[in-house]
Amino acid sequence: EHHAFVWWVVTRLAFLAAATNLATFMIYHLQERFPSLAGEEAAGPAARIVMFVGLFIMVTTVPSGWLADRFGKRLLVGLSGAVAAAGVSVILLIPAMPAIYAGGSLIGAAMGLFYSASWALGTEIVPQDEAGRYLGLSNIAGAGAGAIGAYLGGPIGDQYGYVVLFVIYGAMFLLSILALAGVKEKVVHA
Repeated sequence: EHHAFVWWVVTRLAFLAAATNLATFMIYHLQERFPSLAGEEAAGPAARIVMFVGLFIMVTTVPSGWLADRFGKRLLVGLSGAVAAAGVSVILLIPAMPAIYAGGSLIGAAMGLFYSASWALGTEIVPQDEAGRYLGLSNIAGAGAGAIGAYLGGPIGDQYGYVVLFVIYGAMFLLSILALAGVKEKVVHA
């Protein structure tokens, strides 16, 4: 009955599974890509990348609410998936720490855009008389994202490598865009 809600949850699950787990496996990715960063040597660069992600989440979260109201929540959620996928591409394709910091910054900016716009979209599409129930159910995507990404990510990274895992996370950002096809935003005329 509420197809848009189901697709919105799929969008959230795909985006958040990738976003929340990139930081978890960043240290292993760095050790795989840069043999000179063995053991503790990778901790500093991994922490700086996570710092850039966090900084850009803070910078983009508040303006993303205004942007979502101005240009559309669905558009901004889709844009966040594209920007995050671009950030993963930078991390994968340019084997230099400044580029990896830039890729992390793109992912952080995308996450800030996503958090505000996705919740705004969700509050719009759920049945208003059961909003608490539906938004409570949607937390499965948030809580499940960490578990799914970590439980699957570790074995995938160990078996096939962390570059492959990051490719999968980049694909999940793109999947979050595709799932938006099932979400119709309500048009509000001012």
